[in-house]
Amino acid sequence: MNKNIAYVSITEWNQKVMRWIWISIGLVIFIQLLLYLFYQPVPECSKREYLDIFVLRPSIMIVMYAGCMELIFRFFGEALGEYVTTILFLLIQFLLLGTVVAVHSSVPFMCMILTYPVIFANVYREKIFRYAALIICILVYAGIRYGVIPSTEFYPDNSREVYLVIFVGFTIAAFSFSKVLTSVVVNFEKENQKIYEENKKVHEENQKIYEEKEKILEISQRDSMTGLYNHKIFYDKLEEYLQLCSEEYHLSLIIIDIDNFKRINDTFGHAMGDNVILKIVSVIRNNVDDKDIAARYGGEEFGLILVGKTEMEAYNVAERIRREVEAASVEGVTGNITISLGMLEVKPGDKNGILLFKEVDSALYEAKRTGKNKTVCRGWRKGDDNEYSYQNFSSSQ
Repeated sequence: MNKNIAYVSITEWNQKVMRWIWISIGLVIFIQLLLYLFYQPVPECSKREYLDIFVLRPSIMIVMYAGCMELIFRFFGEALGEYVTTILFLLIQFLLLGTVVAVHSSVPFMCMILTYPVIFANVYREKIFRYAALIICILVYAGIRYGVIPSTEFYPDNSREVYLVIFVGFTIAAFSFSKVLTSVVVNFEKENQKIYEENKKVHEENQKIYEEKEKILEISQRDSMTGLYNHKIFYDKLEEYLQLCSEEYHLSLIIIDIDNFKRINDTFGHAMGDNVILKIVSVIRNNVDDKDIAARYGGEEFGLILVGKTEMEAYNVAERIRREVEAASVEGVTGNITISLGMLEVKPGDKNGILLFKEVDSALYEAKRTGKNKTVCRGWRKGDDNEYSYQNFSSSQ
């Protein structure tokens, strides 16, 4: 059973059927009395005999059957269980309706009322009740048709008035039947709307929990001051992207260090030092793509993973950041702010993030050692002027 769809319960539906049965019984008895008034006695059947055969006996029987249904439903339903109770319910319904059909066998279309329980049974969510109703319906009709179930031997002449009364009775019974089904449909809509609202509420709560967890996770991954990724996430992302690196999938790594940062803190104070960091972070953000990873690696160090960029492209990004930082000014801090950068393009064979970082850190050290405010790539060859030219050599050379 789909738990996201509302079904009327077996007990609730049996209660509705029971109510319809009593209404229908009242209608049947009323129709039988009307037919009795229309009946014209003949030698084979007097008015008194008609009353006994077509009104009193069937009325007593159908009331007894309905009484048994009510008794089972009210007092034995819990002990027998819903399934057994419902099967008995269906059986007695067919006995009740079969009595009406057998007594009024002279009316050709009277047997159609046997289909009512079959239609009713479709509301049950369990298929067993539908099949049971179908089988019992066929058996009861066959029993009446072939004489296994006794039917009235006397066939009175049916006038147009008789057919009209019976047709009106059928119509009223169908109308009350539709009212019962309407109440079920309304119940379905209300229950399904209730389930929808509950599911929506649960979904919203789960979404809220998910967003809160994501927010907490995001906070745990970020440096509190700059909003960049922290040291751990930088390494996690590096290891992740290293697995993707290939001849077609370029990856470059840059480490940035603020030159003379201790002097800035000592001269202008730690608050000004923080402002310098935030200014550099702003420059970094303006020069990297959404797919790139920018992290605060240490106090005044930053790491960049440039996704899809070759060494030359990464070098251009590094130099653009360096020049913009050099040209920037921070209120309260005098003199130029400069940075040194070490960089490399990851090769397909570079799968060890720690060793890789050591190499780019060595390039950063070279930039610091040879005058600062410059970008150095791993394996670059130093010229006679003590400057590194843009010509890449493997680290083994």
